[in-house]
Amino acid sequence: MVLPLALAALLPIPLIYASPYYSAVQRVLFPQPSEYTSDLTSSHPSLVPDVAGLPNVATRLEVTSRANLTLDCALVDDQSTAGYAHFTNAAGVEDKHMFWWLFKARNGWEDAPVVLVHGGGPGSSGMFMPFSGAGHCRLAVDEEGKGTLVPAKYSWTEEVNVLAVDYPVGAGFSYGTQSSLRNSSERAAWDLDDFLQAFWAKYPELVKNKFLYQSASYGGVYVPNTVSVIYSRNLAAQADPSSTRLLKMPESIMIGNGMSDWALNWRYWIQGNCYDNPIFNRTGCDLAIGLINECLDASQLAYEEPSLANRVRADELCMSRIYDLVPAVGSTGRNPYHATQKCDFYDSFSCFPEMRWLNEVANSGAFRRVIGVSEDYEYVFSDRKHVFKPFHANGDIVQSAYKLLAPAIEAGLRVMVYNGNTDGVCTWRSGLAWMKLLKTKHRDAFNAAPDVDWPGIGWVRTVGVGAGDYAFVSIDDAGHFAEWDREEAYRDILLKWLRNEPFVSARGTRAETSVSSDRS
Repeated sequence: MVLPLALAALLPIPLIYASPYYSAVQRVLFPQPSEYTSDLTSSHPSLVPDVAGLPNVATRLEVTSRANLTLDCALVDDQSTAGYAHFTNAAGVEDKHMFWWLFKARNGWEDAPVVLVHGGGPGSSGMFMPFSGAGHCRLAVDEEGKGTLVPAKYSWTEEVNVLAVDYPVGAGFSYGTQSSLRNSSERAAWDLDDFLQAFWAKYPELVKNKFLYQSASYGGVYVPNTVSVIYSRNLAAQADPSSTRLLKMPESIMIGNGMSDWALNWRYWIQGNCYDNPIFNRTGCDLAIGLINECLDASQLAYEEPSLANRVRADELCMSRIYDLVPAVGSTGRNPYHATQKCDFYDSFSCFPEMRWLNEVANSGAFRRVIGVSEDYEYVFSDRKHVFKPFHANGDIVQSAYKLLAPAIEAGLRVMVYNGNTDGVCTWRSGLAWMKLLKTKHRDAFNAAPDVDWPGIGWVRTVGVGAGDYAFVSIDDAGHFAEWDREEAYRDILLKWLRNEPFVSARGTRAETSVSSDRS
């Protein structure tokens, strides 16, 4: 089975692996030198072989957009700034270039919270979030069926600054030589942390403001790794009298529909895709039941003995075996991103047309000119070559990333996880499961807390005052991209979380029910 590249590059997504790809991975991983460092070592034979595996030594922030940028789709006074962070590697070469775009708050941006957003994937562009309505504009389709931009009705910029990045380098408008690019979430986090240090230096007026970090899907792996890197680097700087590092942590994070634990995601896969949201029929589900134990056994081995071979094997057994076979015999035609919708399981633009719309908008000459990006550069919403393949060849997804959050939580980090309840890609049960397992000061109280109905939104479980310090939100009538599906409701969730206001005014315990009880 050969999948559309755009669909295959969205992770965690059900439709990723074809057997020929994995045989190619096996050839690349073991006998040959890494394709990701070969061109570097050939031109600089005296260097350490894995320069891509070393931290940057310098970061330069550049503004490439025209001054006081206001998009045609935005309000008259809306302003934004876009540019690149250029990273210098351990060999002294400026080899990675991360695109960033700051959408300024409409009312007193210098004093407004900063919300950092990026995509999932690995390899999905961070520009989807600001153009899902978080920024000044929202994607739409014109009379000719092409992607366009319209004013956002529920923009977050009414109250916050939205800082979007194409992360890791290689995604979206970010670029670099293949030999320089990261292939793990921890190493990629070095770049994001270096960018933030340069960003705070460029905008010192924002340093005092609240800082919220949000991502979704593969963001469930990215966010814990980035939080861990920022936290550990801050500790090291505090112990070093000569350090000039700015000690700033996110006060809170939001992880949406995230893959934060590989094994837990699969443990709840059948419940989510066969009962809560019947994306597959009985034949397909019976086949999955016969395959899931081998997937979980391989995952357990990869956790206990996390070699490269074991991680890749677990990745292959779970994704390739189940999602190469189950859809062929068991698809109900329901959208894996949003189970109440229908789409062609093997056509990414059918299941998620917004992906095509953003490609069309971002590749237009007018769009490129206002942000200062070369018109020769091809923008792809979901990058397969530069990010997806290296990350999966490294088995990056096979980890319990959520555990990396524990030290920062103990130090005061507030954590919210949210899920659209019709998502079959990353089911809400797996997100709630790791929150109940994570060993922090909140665990006992969170496990004892009731699930409370939130009329018009869904239900919540929280501990702490206001919106809480540790919260789970289930969003009704929303799928994998809850921010897109319920933009007004999502803004309400985000702002209440930022202000630490109670989600629900009156408490009533939710009755446990399945999202959908019918089976196609």
